[in-house]
This record gives sequence, structure tokens and C-alpha cells, in this order.
Amino acid sequence: MAVRRDSDCSGLRLSDPALIAQTPVHNFLCTDSCVVYLECMELPQQPSQVHLTARNLRGIAHPLRVQILTSLRTEGPATATTVARRLDLNTGATSYHLRQLAEYGFITEAPSQGGRRERWWQAAHANTVAPDSEALDGSEGLGIAYLQALGRVWSDALTAAIEATPSLTPEWHDAQDFGDYALALTPADAKELTAEIHALLRRRTAAAADAPQDAARVTFQFQLFPTSEDRHVTQRTDME
Repeated sequence: MAVRRDSDCSGLRLSDPALIAQTPVHNFLCTDSCVVYLECMELPQQPSQVHLTARNLRGIAHPLRVQILTSLRTEGPATATTVARRLDLNTGATSYHLRQLAEYGFITEAPSQGGRRERWWQAAHANTVAPDSEALDGSEGLGIAYLQALGRVWSDALTAAIEATPSLTPEWHDAQDFGDYALALTPADAKELTAEIHALLRRRTAAAADAPQDAARVTFQFQLFPTSEDRHVTQRTDME
């Protein structure tokens, strides 16, 4: 376990075991599963996006639905039984949440992949765009509930990765990393930094077809948010 501190007092970085899922890659290095792009940012070009609104937030503002949608995006079409097995859930509850996701357009029926009559489901979009301020204001708290669900899912994934650290190979133990930086940014600076990170990840995604056979699927998490009271201050545009 290593701890690295930036020499510049504006940042602090901690490096510690985490964030590696040793699942073989098929045709991708990383996939936008429950990745969120805030509307105020310059979005990279996407093959398929779903924008969250006051209406469809009702179908996704739940941790289990976020997990189910993520599973369908990253692991492919599945039945309720398959999803329940993937996520260690009750099949009946999984079926209910799948129907809700379908009702609000997040998933669609997929062609049957076997002789059984059970429905197959697939994700309808590659990624999700977070609710803008209008959707947040008009969603009766569902927008915040959705973001809280994301936070819970991401936190659970990180905890599971940390617990799996002892089983990592030496190579992956050296490769894994997570960090925490304290920065001083304007809103414009924050948007620029986030866009740069997304652009880098997009380049990695585009190169997925050339991934070597021994590549593994990894999770790259990052969040950027203001932590001081300055975020609540509306700056005046005049000197009166």
C-alpha cells in the first residue's frame, strides 16, 4: 500500500488497492455503464444516450435498477433469472425492476437466445446523461434520489474491489490505483478538466478492438464536485 502526496499543496493523492475487476475483456476495455455527464459540460459524441427527465427519472431512481441497467450494458442481454444470478438478487424483484426499466424506455426486449419462454432484455442506450437543473427541480426529489443511487452503487463497487485486493495478481496489484485531489477551480476550469478526462477515456474505448487477449475489464470511477461553502454563493456581476 503506497501513499503519494503531491509536492504542490493544492493537491493530495492517495494510491491504494482498488478498482480492478478481473473479468476478461471481449471486445471492449471500458463501457459507459452508469456513467453520468452533467448537462452543463461539453459532451463527447455518443452513439446512444438517454437524457434523464422529470418523467423517466421515476424508472431509474433506485439502486437496484441502476445495477440492473449497468449489468445489461456491460454484460449483454439477459433474462430476469440471469440478471438475478449476476447480481445475487431475488428473481421476482428483478422481474419487477426490469418491467419498470422497460416502461420508462431504459431497456427493450431482446431476441430470445434459447428455447425457453422467459423474456430476454437488453439496454436501450449506451450511457446516461444526468438530469439538468430543470429536471432536478421538477422531479419531486427523484433527481437527487437517482444521484444518491449512483453514489451507493459506485461505493459498493469500490468496497468490493478493495475486499478483493488480496486475490489480485502481483501485476494487477501494482496497476490498480485510486486518488483523491483537493483543487481550487472555477466552474469553467472544472468543466474543462472533466471534458479532458472524458476525452481520454473515449480514446481508450475507441482502441478497445485492439485490446490484447490478456486484457481485463476495469472500472474507472471519478467524481468532481465543490466541497467548500463557495459553491452556494451567487457572485454579483456589478459593483453595487
